[in-house]
Amino acid sequence: MKPKYLLPHLYKKIGWIILVPASILGICCFIPITENTLPNKWFHQAFGETLEEVTMFLLFAGLLLVSYSREKDEDEYISRLRLESLQMAVIVNYVLLIIAAFIWHWLDFLSVMMYNMFTILIIFIARFHFLLYRQKKAAA
Repeated sequence: MKPKYLLPHLYKKIGWIILVPASILGICCFIPITENTLPNKWFHQAFGETLEEVTMFLLFAGLLLVSYSREKDEDEYISRLRLESLQMAVIVNYVLLIIAAFIWHWLDFLSVMMYNMFTILIIFIARFHFLLYRQKKAAA
């Protein structure tokens, strides 16, 4: 059965090329500004607020390209792993969101929601690739 909504495998490499620098930029961009974080202060003075939007766009683009690209050997087992990983990612994401709703309130919760947008894709990628790695290791 051929998956309908997956991108070609080449897009996974492009996604990683976008995702790694965007993650580093995101870490630099979204760390709260204090007197001790001079690189972050320099980032905000040099690039302003548009850097945050560009960083979020690049993170989403990279995560989506990595998540929804075919594997080299896409078969029904990989499709099943993909589905199970996505289900687990959604469950873990909502459990984390429920916990965060009890811990953080008002404006702090907006920051939690911003980070929460990325967690489904990050958990999915981590679990899916871990299961692929474990399956390949067991086969060898």
